[in-house]
Amino acid sequence: MIFLDASAAAKRYCQEIGSERVEDLFREPNRVCSVALLRCELISVLNRKHREGDLSGAQRYAARELMAQDLNWLRLVPVDDDLIGASVRLLDAHPLKALDSLYLAGALNLQRVSSIPVLFVSADRQLLRVAKAEGLNVLDPERPQSGAALA
Repeated sequence: MIFLDASAAAKRYCQEIGSERVEDLFREPNRVCSVALLRCELISVLNRKHREGDLSGAQRYAARELMAQDLNWLRLVPVDDDLIGASVRLLDAHPLKALDSLYLAGALNLQRVSSIPVLFVSADRQLLRVAKAEGLNVLDPERPQSGAALA
């Protein structure tokens, strides 16, 4: 399974370093997962980039259309009491931001219930270090291919 946080998923909708790597991950739609709050975070990113002049109105519209299509088939982990509890445990154990802990908790939960290993994808190196410490395989899409799976 491929589990994306918002920093990685945004690369599908906004051209930046690592976009090609993320695009390759989306070629396996049955394997791509995230947390249900991904939609809010991606809309926030697209709106911010539009306000800052990095995306035209047409580009933002096209990105939102593609995102809506993707969200129809992406496997999304719900944000429920169990996920929040797991998130709090991660916050107590590691120096994480609240939303990052939710993504990590979602990936760890998926790894726990799935027989398939989870690849946690993020452009946040601190989050990748913690994910690796928690036993996940990790990928930083901004890093060169040779060291791709290590944070």
